[in-house]
Amino acid sequence: MKGYIFSILGNLYLVKYDLRRAIICYEKALNANTKNAISIYNYGLVTLQSGDFNKALDLIYKSKALNDNILKNSRKNSKKYNRAIILHKNIALALASSYWRLNNLEKAINILEDLRKQFEYINANTLTTLGYFYLLVKNYEKATEFTNLALKDDDSYFPAWDNLGQIALETNDIPKAKEYFLKSLDINPKSVDSLFNLGIAEEIEQNKEKALEYFTKALECPINSLNTVTKEIINQRIESLK
Repeated sequence: MKGYIFSILGNLYLVKYDLRRAIICYEKALNANTKNAISIYNYGLVTLQSGDFNKALDLIYKSKALNDNILKNSRKNSKKYNRAIILHKNIALALASSYWRLNNLEKAINILEDLRKQFEYINANTLTTLGYFYLLVKNYEKATEFTNLALKDDDSYFPAWDNLGQIALETNDIPKAKEYFLKSLDINPKSVDSLFNLGIAEEIEQNKEKALEYFTKALECPINSLNTVTKEIINQRIESLK
């Protein structure tokens, strides 16, 4: 009973963006042997965003085991089953993101490719992430394919436009890269990844002042471990231009 109560409290604090209290409650829920797959998943996601990748992986696998049991024992197409399917997809994305941050891109890609084989519908977030992983291994064809599928699902999903910008940047199409990054920023002016990469594009074109402007704006944005850039990298870029 205590595990259930602390799980619910943790989820409530998370909704209120009170991460300190959420983490305290999640820890208490774990110590009380909670079986709440969603709260353990949420705790894993918070831990992943904070940069503790091994702990995040452990928590997400715990959530997966509990959720797999729900899927196994629930009537198909029931509300309980459908909720578990949604969590199943989210867990796969979180696992893949953890393996990415643990420098195991092959595992990360395989998890999301397996997910695609299981389900007809995969959301824009997951498709964009898969596209980004393919970008990292320099498979630009697949990176573009999955990013475009994400935009077909949701053309207002700004990380997908950032993906296209990074692909163009990697393939030396600077004008197109800038176009895509600006599209991303039109949707979300606080996209730290797009601001930083737009700074890179301006730097390549030797527009030092514009590059510094974008790097400075990027530094003012919230950044967590799931972003593709860090404050340290941004600061290094700014210092190199001074």
